[in-house]
Amino acid sequence: MALNQDKMRSLMEEILQEDYVELDVDGYKIEERFDEGRSRIVCQMTSVDGEDVEVAGEGVGTIDALFDALRSHLAADFPSLKSIQFSQFSVQGLMSSHDGEVSTKAEAEATVGITNSEGREFVFQSQEPSVSRAGILATVQAAEYFVNSERTYVRLHEILEHYRNEGRTDLVEKYTDLMSQVVQNTSYSEVVEKIRESMKSES
Repeated sequence: MALNQDKMRSLMEEILQEDYVELDVDGYKIEERFDEGRSRIVCQMTSVDGEDVEVAGEGVGTIDALFDALRSHLAADFPSLKSIQFSQFSVQGLMSSHDGEVSTKAEAEATVGITNSEGREFVFQSQEPSVSRAGILATVQAAEYFVNSERTYVRLHEILEHYRNEGRTDLVEKYTDLMSQVVQNTSYSEVVEKIRESMKSES
């Protein structure tokens, strides 16, 4: 049975602990060409290794462009991101009221959908004072989720190999089951190949 996203995120945090990655966006610039129906985004953010980087991408809208930018930037180190696709984006205004009057501080809730290699959709949401900020942070949540998923898969593989070498069949079974849960996020075929090549070079 597949874990839901919240439980999966908790598992990833438990396995990775201080190595759990949080991606932060500092700002962005967007250029939109109505005649072409295309958008280009340049985003300043903190990368996986904690350094300030600038990422750029194009798409049919701001969120599609940002997803393209994040995936292009991260896929070299996290090849499993090549197997996920942007699937949906929607915004809902959350109107709040005070003393019967509609507040000008109402927030927007953005929903971003990401589909994995098996066609399963993952949904990420963010509530912020602006539509663009809510959409951007929901998209960053999605990238963060799949980056940490791959890191968790690799960490579990390392732990599993350690206990196999130690002959701890009880723990081999436990971590094999955990890997079978994580692998439901998306395909790790390229990751497995990288691990095999790394093991060959070390032997």
